[in-house]
Amino acid sequence: MKTTSWAEYYRETEPKRRKEILEQNCETEADDGANAYREQLFEARHTDRKRPGHEVDLMLFMCVNFIQLYKSARMFRGSAVKEIRATMKELALDQADAYGEAGREARYGEMYNAAARYFKTCESPGYNRRLFGLTASGDEGRKSRMCRDAWQMSEGLAARTGMEAELAEWNRAVLDAFAATGGDARDAYQAYSRKMK
Repeated sequence: MKTTSWAEYYRETEPKRRKEILEQNCETEADDGANAYREQLFEARHTDRKRPGHEVDLMLFMCVNFIQLYKSARMFRGSAVKEIRATMKELALDQADAYGEAGREARYGEMYNAAARYFKTCESPGYNRRLFGLTASGDEGRKSRMCRDAWQMSEGLAARTGMEAELAEWNRAVLDAFAATGGDARDAYQAYSRKMK
């Protein structure tokens, strides 16, 4: 991101705090041509059209849904492709080019943020429970599942649907967010990717 303020915006995973930073930056930072798009992305991501005022994160749901689409795309490739494209449109991710390079950076930042928020939820004790949900897994089990999830929602889904070009930016954002979880996450992802090919 061009400024520290925007970098902070894309690192922050709490929606209310992000909204504050967005509003502040739109007032105080020089507009690089993508401020209106950043606002559009935020609204598309956090507006529940059926229940206005209800707090949602549709891009967080997208992460979970993309993992499910990876699993179903083996048999229902066409419907998975259609759903991915509809999701990208609903979340205004298909609008970035209208805002030039700044728009593409804003889209990447929003994708990165959604993936980072997903991985943050993986820190909860309920993630990757074993024995019918009765016991929590250790750190190694959690990291392995996070790696599998990261690959399935990005590179795995892109390969299974034949959408490698369309999902390239999403794949990069997911990998970068997973790598930011620390340790040897990037190496683990690349090793998992090689194993799955």
